[in-house]
Amino acid sequence: VCYAGIDTDPELKYPKGAGRVAFSNQQSYIAAISARFVQLQHGDIDKRVEVKPYVLDDQMCDECQGQRCSGKFAPFFCANVTCLQYYCEHCWATIHSRP
Repeated sequence: VCYAGIDTDPELKYPKGAGRVAFSNQQSYIAAISARFVQLQHGDIDKRVEVKPYVLDDQMCDECQGQRCSGKFAPFFCANVTCLQYYCEHCWATIHSRP
């Protein structure tokens, strides 16, 4: 882990119940996503936290790079650890309809 932070409300400066973690390598990232939960312990606090991939809004389709969707950003993200790709509607239907 090269960064960890807690998301806070900008006005109230109070934690939202979510955080962000950046990993220094893909292997650690995949291990965390695959485990799905991490147990955090600090002093008397013992917390089980769910780990989910962070999805960005402004990503192009990893399959067609926007060629099949008029250059629009990809609205779909596959969170399966064997995939972890962004897709436009056309490519999502094509790629994820395969057996």
